[in-house]
Amino acid sequence: MIGLLVAGCTPDPGPGPGTSPSPGVSSSTPSPTPTENAQERQQRLDFEAAEKAYLTAFTETDRIAISGGASKATRPLIENTMGAYLDLQMEGLRALKEEGWRSSRAGVVAVTASGGWTDRELTFTACEDTSAVKLLDSSGREVQKNRPRKFLQELTATRADGRWKISDVDSRVVKTFDNESGCAA
Repeated sequence: MIGLLVAGCTPDPGPGPGTSPSPGVSSSTPSPTPTENAQERQQRLDFEAAEKAYLTAFTETDRIAISGGASKATRPLIENTMGAYLDLQMEGLRALKEEGWRSSRAGVVAVTASGGWTDRELTFTACEDTSAVKLLDSSGREVQKNRPRKFLQELTATRADGRWKISDVDSRVVKTFDNESGCAA
């Protein structure tokens, strides 16, 4: 999450609510089972669509960060994010552009768990690891070396305009993913 990468901090918890994934992206979305009923099938399809929106936005945010940030949201970000989540991403991308910084490479993410579900909103968890990502100034020197690098993201997706969009995040900095279900150590 570029907003946290640049800011070096986590957002205050507040009231809740393309492109193919990069090689650094993994998923644990369950496969369909022959015994799922109609509601279970809909839940699975909704979680898959929300996960795809998140991974597309994550990949797009990394692409923009590597190129030096942006002042306006791109079509993939607008199509896959909204609200507080889009605002946070754009805050970080604008900061990169204004400072003349860029990230050195994409982060790594794993979607690990599904949370609550309604036909309008759902939650899931992702682990974002930016350990190998450097923030570089215009001369190629690393800046903000001591920023947090690993985040456990509790994401909210909202159905809007007939599709799932990531709308909010509650982020927690972690030192390791060792005790986090589904996260690579």
